[in-house]
Amino acid sequence: MKKKIIIAGNGFASLFFISYFLSLPVFPFFAFFLRRIYARYEITVIGNGQFIYFPAIPEFITGKKTRKGITLDIRPYLWRRNIHFINDRIVDIQNNGRTVLTTQGRYSNDALFIGTGPGFMLDDIPGTREHTFSPCGGPDDMEAFMHKLESMQAGIVYVGFKLNRRDGFVAGRGGQMYECACLLDYALKDKGLRDKFEIHLFSPNIEPGETGAITNRLQERGIILDYGYEPTAFVEGGMLDADGTFRQADLVLYTPGITASGWVQQSCLPISTGGHIDVDKFGQVKGLDNVFAAGDCSNHENPPPWVPHQAHMAQLRSEAAAKNMRAVLSGGEPSHTYRFELSCIMNMENDALWLHAASDDKPPFWNIFPRHSRKLITVKNLFESLYLFYLRYL
Repeated sequence: MKKKIIIAGNGFASLFFISYFLSLPVFPFFAFFLRRIYARYEITVIGNGQFIYFPAIPEFITGKKTRKGITLDIRPYLWRRNIHFINDRIVDIQNNGRTVLTTQGRYSNDALFIGTGPGFMLDDIPGTREHTFSPCGGPDDMEAFMHKLESMQAGIVYVGFKLNRRDGFVAGRGGQMYECACLLDYALKDKGLRDKFEIHLFSPNIEPGETGAITNRLQERGIILDYGYEPTAFVEGGMLDADGTFRQADLVLYTPGITASGWVQQSCLPISTGGHIDVDKFGQVKGLDNVFAAGDCSNHENPPPWVPHQAHMAQLRSEAAAKNMRAVLSGGEPSHTYRFELSCIMNMENDALWLHAASDDKPPFWNIFPRHSRKLITVKNLFESLYLFYLRYL
């Protein structure tokens, strides 16, 4: 009898999990038919059916990326792999992971993978929902930000982030916000308006006076660094400081820290100090059999303090989880762990940095690419194009 596997979510972590759990054969066209003749597993994905390539959203600022170019219907990808899709939203997990509840149904499983993405700490600073925009809010939020920006001929723009570090790692989107600040500088210069705008970069998670490659790039662009700053509230037309002082901000692009989604907190899943699904070094949810998780919804076990939540880290974690699920379904024990790695290209349009750190000190791609060069933008676009091509056609 086929083992029933449920995959919760259809974002980066879940899609990487599928790609490693069902290895891509040399001739994917023939695999389409073979999977319908014989399959060891009955796999179901529960999600919204829409995949958004979130790392590209900051480039809405320069007009180089659009909603259409980074959004795709993931159902054909699943259909080619003989994976059943349920368009629904998960509201609870019960029975030690064996039962998944959605708004419209109840589904049992022999093994469960959770890749439902992040929940954002929107209530951490009052007014975040009402008075800020965020690239992490998706195309709708970023398009609304651009609509307001395009109506302005002058003003003060604040770009900022706050991290959730309670689990000992970087649960947030600092890198994207640095990128947004630099792309905003470029876009305003391109329109001949840069001298009419103030751009501020703020974060309570960065010590005042901190230096480094990213800080240097921001200062070169005349971006004002409000390191160490956190408003007590976002309000109409600006922010309030701790002493009640009003600080003008005509436009705020901000992303808060990350936890797991709200429903996770009420489920049978164990929760970490930082509000994430508590997993071990194998990606297995602690205390539950045949339940795995990766990506923004889950924490790391004993992480270095710099390790992030990002698409590439979700890939490494999902690979280990896929291999370990195959092992436990075959009667074995989980044994595959993953590397800790931060590796991303920061696009500034007229410049780029490859930001990289790894627990094993291995360089990215054997150091064949420079760490600081505008040519890295082409490399970044190539990675994006190849991945979206894979999802669309293979």
